[in-house]
Amino acid sequence: MVAEGYKETEIGVIPEDWEVKQIKDFSIIATGNTPPTKDINNYGAEYPWITPTDIGSKKNIFIGARSLSSQGYSKARQLPQDTVLITSIASIGKNAILKKQGSCNQQINAILPSNNHISEYVYYWFENNTSKIIGLAGQTAVLMINKTDFSNIKIPLPPLKEQEKIADILSAADEKIDAIASQIQKAETLKKGLLQKLLSEGIGHSEFKDSELGKIPESWEVVELGSFSKSISKKNKDNVITDVVSVTKYDGIVNSLEYFNKKVFSDNITTYKIIERNQFAYATIHLDEGSVGFLDIFDIAVLSPMYSVFEIDYKRVDRSYFYSLVKSHKMIKIYEHIGLGSVERRKSISFNIFKKIKIPLPPLEEQKQIAEILSTADEKLEVLRAKKENYEILKKGLLQKLLSGEVRV
Repeated sequence: MVAEGYKETEIGVIPEDWEVKQIKDFSIIATGNTPPTKDINNYGAEYPWITPTDIGSKKNIFIGARSLSSQGYSKARQLPQDTVLITSIASIGKNAILKKQGSCNQQINAILPSNNHISEYVYYWFENNTSKIIGLAGQTAVLMINKTDFSNIKIPLPPLKEQEKIADILSAADEKIDAIASQIQKAETLKKGLLQKLLSEGIGHSEFKDSELGKIPESWEVVELGSFSKSISKKNKDNVITDVVSVTKYDGIVNSLEYFNKKVFSDNITTYKIIERNQFAYATIHLDEGSVGFLDIFDIAVLSPMYSVFEIDYKRVDRSYFYSLVKSHKMIKIYEHIGLGSVERRKSISFNIFKKIKIPLPPLEEQKQIAEILSTADEKLEVLRAKKENYEILKKGLLQKLLSGEVRV
């Protein structure tokens, strides 16, 4: 039974005063093109020329990687400000609003602004229905939606005033998310600078000395990683341990099944290496990407033989300090130069190579102080990330309720 004030339609239940319209019924649809690239005079800086790679998570787009000259624009599909752009080949369903006069290539369908719709409302409808759009793609070698099928897509269209109110509410949520994202970016930049300073200058030092690694605080020493670490090579040969972990670039060591939401490891894990709580591991061919971490989610687990497992002497080195060190930009630059292999992407860093890396090492107490400062910075970042996630969840709920008419405005 349909609630009072609502009606059943071919796209579901919507408010009585809403309409179901095909896109072609309320707007002109244009597919982009590419002005001849052999003529360099077609390209310049006057008009943005948008391709799918220019469309990311931002709603509004002002410029692409390439632009057109007046000559090129005259040969392009000319689009006015507030045109909604939808990728329709390969990376289907990415969308944005062109915020200045410009053009796009043939992989994008453009919904031109009209007096019958609010561009932001249409943008948000597509954002909320990406999976439906992908489902319309033809089963060809490259996924694509042709212009005819795209033009026939049906969407619920409220009165203009309500479209505008819905767009305003969702835009406010986007602005809040963007503001928090900007705060996160600033906090990450500040932490990176703080990390670099603390790992090279320490806390409150006035006296420095020359070393083979450059100037370091007087009380610090230069040591090889192998002076306080050793390789661990225990195998899961009895198949007793069943918890499998992976080492990731951003999150360190994670529960493999939970993180990837699928099984990415072998059925036979008897050759897998054993790792115990507080031991470290890194991906031998991805260390230069920062794929290193320590185990703190299990007392004991196993991981692929592609990883190197090692432990450190906690009487000499603080765990949190060491983790910050091995993940630092400075260390990643070192990893990039010491790997062995003929192909850049697959360069391998064995523990025998890793342990010879020389680092400046503060006294243990100062390591702990540095780790505490960095931990405070991390906590602030976590608060901001959680706040952003909460707003994203709120926006997702608003998308569902506002675009279906469940909540009226």
